[in-house]
Amino acid sequence: MYDVHNALYTVAADHENQINKIKANPVLSVTLQNSLVLAANSSSVVYWNTSSPLARVGTWATTDGGTIKVPESGTYRFTMNYGGWSTGAGVTCKAHAWIATDPGASSGAFLYPPGGGDAATTSFTFAATLVAGHSFTAYVISWWQGFQSDAGLEDRKSWNLTVEKISG
Repeated sequence: MYDVHNALYTVAADHENQINKIKANPVLSVTLQNSLVLAANSSSVVYWNTSSPLARVGTWATTDGGTIKVPESGTYRFTMNYGGWSTGAGVTCKAHAWIATDPGASSGAFLYPPGGGDAATTSFTFAATLVAGHSFTAYVISWWQGFQSDAGLEDRKSWNLTVEKISG
């Protein structure tokens, strides 16, 4: 009986120690959000609201809110959620968002909002190994119709980017 209790206590103590390590050293991360409006057949850098991030651990440098530098060397996981509407009627918008890193990794996803202004959302995740000071930038392009990510309500909740350091 003693061995069983000792084993259970050891497992619980190990989990508590790991949780306390995370509390003492939270994961280097940033979660950003903003809205965007594009004309038909146009593209843009996504400018994030870096002055009021949804969450931030560590110091993330940017000069304009569009290109952001990672603070430490390591492997980072990028997760971008985005959604939106066609700004006109009759023709469905096609949008493509992607993130490009310095030097050269990128990933993205296409979005086809239904016609008539109804919303659609998508997301993508990828990892890249970066050196301190390397940067990443998100881009979006639209075809056939204008694209908007925010209808003026709480819609921007579907338009965000989280970057987390996942290994050293």
